[in-house]
Amino acid sequence: MTMKYSLENFIEDLDRITRTEASQEKIIAVAKPLLERLVRQPHCLDAKYKKRGMTAYGRYMLHRAPRFNISSVVWGPGDSAKAHNHDTWGMVGVIDNEIQETRFRRKDDGSRSDHADLEAIAVLRNQAGMVSCLISPNDDIHEMNNITSRDTVEIHVYGKDLTDMPRLRFDVANKTVKTFASPKYDNC
Repeated sequence: MTMKYSLENFIEDLDRITRTEASQEKIIAVAKPLLERLVRQPHCLDAKYKKRGMTAYGRYMLHRAPRFNISSVVWGPGDSAKAHNHDTWGMVGVIDNEIQETRFRRKDDGSRSDHADLEAIAVLRNQAGMVSCLISPNDDIHEMNNITSRDTVEIHVYGKDLTDMPRLRFDVANKTVKTFASPKYDNC
């Protein structure tokens, strides 16, 4: 019989991993299988963290720590986040339903603050139990779209708290870029 793996177990493991590993690649390599184990359990989150927000997708802080943050994100049908970067390592695990993720590579050198030339390198259909990984600065630009008719529930793990942190949002068609910051979480 397989032992249940809880959010609390994941937090303890990630705390240990981030205390001993500094490399983004090593953190991801060790933590990804643990997040996969967690998101394969549909009831790993309380129901209050699986609700879409009143006017947009739901964002709930689950755990803040000096070296990582864990949140849940609930995408309603048609919800999306246009192409953006993260400026840190990250993992996105799907608990329920699926999400379309488009990954991008930046072709320009970033020397112009208002210009960015991106090319799509993959369009993924991330289903329940799958984990997508981001490593800054060369593999951390993506776009998320819920193209289904029901809510998609995810756990997001980042090496920094993205709230109010200046990041980049890209307009792929017009080859422009602007600074933005993620809003506060729905529960804090």
